[in-house]
Amino acid sequence: MSNIKTKAIFYAYSNNALDHLAPYAVLCHEKKIECVIIYGEDFIKLKVVPKNNIVQIFKDLNISSYNYPKFEKNGFIEKLYSYIWYLANVIEKINFIPIFFKNKAKGLCNKFFQILNGDLLGKNTAEKLLENTDKVLVFTDSWSQNKKIQNGFLSYVKGKATIISTNHTPWHFHRSQPIKPSSLNEDVALVSNKWEADAKKFIKKREVIGTLRYSKKWLSLLDKYNKEKIIKEDNKKNILVLAHSETHTSDWKRMINLLHKLVVKKDFNLSILPHVRGMANMKPPKELKKVWDNSSSLDAAVKKSDIVIFWTTSAIFEAVVRNKKIFYLSFLSKLDGNYIWQKDAPTNIIIKDEIELFSEIAKYEIKDLPNNICFQKIIWPEGDPWSNASNFLDRFLTK
Repeated sequence: MSNIKTKAIFYAYSNNALDHLAPYAVLCHEKKIECVIIYGEDFIKLKVVPKNNIVQIFKDLNISSYNYPKFEKNGFIEKLYSYIWYLANVIEKINFIPIFFKNKAKGLCNKFFQILNGDLLGKNTAEKLLENTDKVLVFTDSWSQNKKIQNGFLSYVKGKATIISTNHTPWHFHRSQPIKPSSLNEDVALVSNKWEADAKKFIKKREVIGTLRYSKKWLSLLDKYNKEKIIKEDNKKNILVLAHSETHTSDWKRMINLLHKLVVKKDFNLSILPHVRGMANMKPPKELKKVWDNSSSLDAAVKKSDIVIFWTTSAIFEAVVRNKKIFYLSFLSKLDGNYIWQKDAPTNIIIKDEIELFSEIAKYEIKDLPNNICFQKIIWPEGDPWSNASNFLDRFLTK
């Protein structure tokens, strides 16, 4: 096996995909596999930037990255976009430039992005990265033909490399519509649990791994790169709300009213973390401005909390791994009744109205041990995900 040159390529279209692919990159690096991270669509549009801690991990491990200027480009538009992209990046990093001009630069990037030949751009990049390799593993969250660059990239490598999907969220609710297989699919699906395995039967090879992002080893690595010190300033409970956008909230006005009621309470400390997709640029109501946290990472925000409140987000599994007390607001969730974990959840997790929420907050003591087994079954169905993924790679690489 030592004479075979193996490369692992990780195609991340956005940060939620990168969160789930990054642990696999570190695992492959441990196995002496050359690793390359591709920052795809949302990074190219400057909609998001890679998270600092993950970028630093890659840098320390000498895992190379492949951003738009490195893409193999043919044609005037693609090359012109490189200069626009570079200029917008420079502007974004200069503190004294007003946000208005930064947003204008991003908007220009988005306009040019619409006319890029994404399929060809992806194909050319894939062709370049596959040079001088014997065995290639391509990891992605899932193959979407609507993402033109990703589709062009994966279509080219199909048959030349092994395409492995990891999904960008644990499979935690029942979908009303089944996944429709396309003419081209991944070769292997590393799935979070049996429900995801059942939903992806059109992929011939499926393996239940659990969710590597929520493995103990990955969390311990993130902890090493988190420089923020957690200081308990008082004996009050720290409550974190994992907010979501209006699209994913059943009653937006009721949700805002609830946040208003929470923020005026003096017997606990409140923090609201807006969801990265749909709320990143939202201006909070003035009453919530002081507790609206646009700067903390999910990892850091959860670590500081004692109680985590949510209604619709897979980010709640960060609180599961950190063993935090969880409250699910069923009255604000559009997915209520469809969550796989819901039927096994303790009654004091599922909150039916505002009165019940305040009652449960008052009852909970920081010393109490939360019962999060219903959530753990989703992300750890077959034991330690890191060991499962490692064993899979060992078997795969020896074939």
